[in-house]
Amino acid sequence: MKLSIKKFLLMLAMALVAVIAFNYKLVGYGIGQARGQLKVLWHARPIAEVLNDQNFPDSLKSTLKMVEKIKAYAVDSLHLKPNNNYTKVFDQQGKEILWVVTACDPYKFEPVMYSFPIIGSFTYKGFFDYNKAVDLAKTQKNKGHDVHLRSVSGWSTLGWFNDPILSNMLNSGPGELANTIIHELTHGTIFIPDCMTFNENLATFIGNRGALEYLKTEFGVASDEYQKYKSRKSDSRKFTSHIVAGAKELERLYKVVENEPDSIKLIEKTMFIEKIANELDTISFSNAAFYHGYFDKYKPNNAYFISFLNYRERQDDFNILFEDSLNSDLSLFINYWKANYEKD
Repeated sequence: MKLSIKKFLLMLAMALVAVIAFNYKLVGYGIGQARGQLKVLWHARPIAEVLNDQNFPDSLKSTLKMVEKIKAYAVDSLHLKPNNNYTKVFDQQGKEILWVVTACDPYKFEPVMYSFPIIGSFTYKGFFDYNKAVDLAKTQKNKGHDVHLRSVSGWSTLGWFNDPILSNMLNSGPGELANTIIHELTHGTIFIPDCMTFNENLATFIGNRGALEYLKTEFGVASDEYQKYKSRKSDSRKFTSHIVAGAKELERLYKVVENEPDSIKLIEKTMFIEKIANELDTISFSNAAFYHGYFDKYKPNNAYFISFLNYRERQDDFNILFEDSLNSDLSLFINYWKANYEKD
């Protein structure tokens, strides 16, 4: 029995309405994200045009000129997949434009998961609208979750759009710019759906190492650019090791007190997090003024730790593979993962 075109279209329309009805919140969120993304893409300008703009800060132009060199290095030397990203610039005018919200059980490292078609599930939800990010944070807090809301300096649309340079990416110099570009190009080269922690940790590792190698190639080992960035990354590794170790111990504590009342859990949790924060002051950092007292104004919670672990939990594992098995060769390291998980 053949179905008339009119009946088929009617059934298709009814099915579409049903999908929207049952997923109206997700549809509304998607529209909001698309609107924010399109705003960035619409107002982004070619790099050459921005370099000729007298109103764009000269202090940022020298860093902006390195974008093509960084991309070429990432493709030619690191074997990351080339794309049309980072040919334009979106001027943030010093403002943040994207925020992410992470929520987690207060006494377990069990994050709230957000699922999306095609790309999978994530432990965070992003917003181009700050007020909507705050609303979600309040909603999750009212449900009893630990919440962490933060701004982000860059993101990848995984090849769906040509991502522009965000002007705030230029503020921290060539090392951080190279790190961000290589990090995001890694997402476009190696990506496993529903494996967010792996994806982010891998991109973080490759971004950090790739930036160091780019600076060494571009400026030399003795240059200020290389030495200052290397020092910052050394501090960052110490901080990361401390937070990851502290988070692991906190997770073990939760298992010890899991049958205790919440009042006892809260006391134990608060005391242990204070310990993690205070012990930072005992670590020797090159930039001690930045790290000592780091948590004086904000005490971390489970959502903070989950967010941190998402990007850094597996750095030591990757480093062992990188140094012991692949002779500290970053291109070999990247090809190792591409062999099984290269993005189409």
